Amino acid sequence: MNCFQIVSGERIFARMMKKVVRIAGTGSYLPERVVPNEAFLNHRFFQPDGTPVTDDSETIIRKFSKITGIRERRWIEPQHVTSDLGFFAAKRALESVGADPESVDIIICAQNFGDIAEGTNRGDLIPSVASRIKQKLGIRNPFCVAWDINFGCPAWILGLIQARNWLLTEGGTRALVIGVETLSRVSDPHDRDVMIFADGAGAVLLESGDESGSSGLMNHLTRTDTEIHNRLLKMGRSYGPDEPSENLYVKMDGHRLYEYAIETVPESLAALLRKANLQPSDIRMLLIHQANTKMLESITRRLFRQFGDETWPDDFLPLIVSWMGNNAVASVPVLLDRILRGEEPGYSLKKGDKILLAAVGSGMSVSAMIAEL
Repeated sequence: MNCFQIVSGERIFARMMKKVVRIAGTGSYLPERVVPNEAFLNHRFFQPDGTPVTDDSETIIRKFSKITGIRERRWIEPQHVTSDLGFFAAKRALESVGADPESVDIIICAQNFGDIAEGTNRGDLIPSVASRIKQKLGIRNPFCVAWDINFGCPAWILGLIQARNWLLTEGGTRALVIGVETLSRVSDPHDRDVMIFADGAGAVLLESGDESGSSGLMNHLTRTDTEIHNRLLKMGRSYGPDEPSENLYVKMDGHRLYEYAIETVPESLAALLRKANLQPSDIRMLLIHQANTKMLESITRRLFRQFGDETWPDDFLPLIVSWMGNNAVASVPVLLDRILRGEEPGYSLKKGDKILLAAVGSGMSVSAMIAEL
């Protein structure tokens, strides 16, 4: 390495240290189609071996609601596909700050199945959902680069990490990071887990600029545990014995996934806070993947116990899974947008607040990030 390379590297590093990437705008879209638990009263549920579940539907639904806290969910309208929902959320994020779509340098879409048309469970992944959203936004600039991330439920936070690094090292000033799911179209109607999954989209507009006040996107952490956890979430055939065997649906080992989450997520969040020299008391709010109420409360309790606390503020852990359902990669950006817009009574954020973003999902993987608004 010559002297020129060393000096150039130092200058690049110095420029990076003087810039921050902040959340400038947010947007979200939840389908208007509401599916209450009672909609499943006439479903025929089966075990993985194809034998009928012996409990009656009312008992199944009552047990499900007690475990997950979910009483209803939002499912995509028949005329829409994944990229439509992502477009709606991205458009709202741009409009929230009056940003010209042509000013966006990169678009990252966190999604898992591509566009899925009504009446099929087959994902259309080419071209990328991000490029479809770029087209729907009407962006003509060829140097606005668009790509997808397939990383399960933690993908949107990984998208924030990628966007931050891109803006700091490759240049540019604006990035759209979108999280979108249409899980209702890849859910097995004969599997009780169909009641968990939901659809929706959330987006943030990131901006890079000179350091002044807010620290913006800060420390982050990601992990993937594949040795014994790789297949806790997977694709598999329907439990219904009469369903076509070539159709694949989302399948999960719920009990083992729950155990993985409550063991791994708290220790990961604690490690991230210590890396940033912070305590849970320094964090205004934990915005975490809305999986189920019981699991999220257990994760929060275990996190605080690692710092010697047994309780947390009432508004530290916002929960909307009861009426939104689990829309996976979309849940954290949707939650953030709704709180910033004042649409969630009892929860509010202001400039200077530090928030902790977290998600756990297939892989099995965890993503987490600290951000200052």
